[in-house]
Amino acid sequence: MLETVVALIMYLDGSMIEHTYKDKMSDCLRSKRIAEREVNPTSVRFACQKVNAITEIYQGRKKILKIK
Repeated sequence: MLETVVALIMYLDGSMIEHTYKDKMSDCLRSKRIAEREVNPTSVRFACQKVNAITEIYQGRKKILKIK
């Protein structure tokens, strides 16, 4: 299903390498703060964004398949 959702996106050297669905922007920002503490910030960047994405529900949880 195509919809607008909040995603936590990880960029490595300017290219998107991973994205995770989040229910709310506040949940995304909380996860972003935790991730930034755990990872070397010189090579990896995290961002919370509202994106148009194709999603599915898998084992009771929403998952982003592809960001448009």
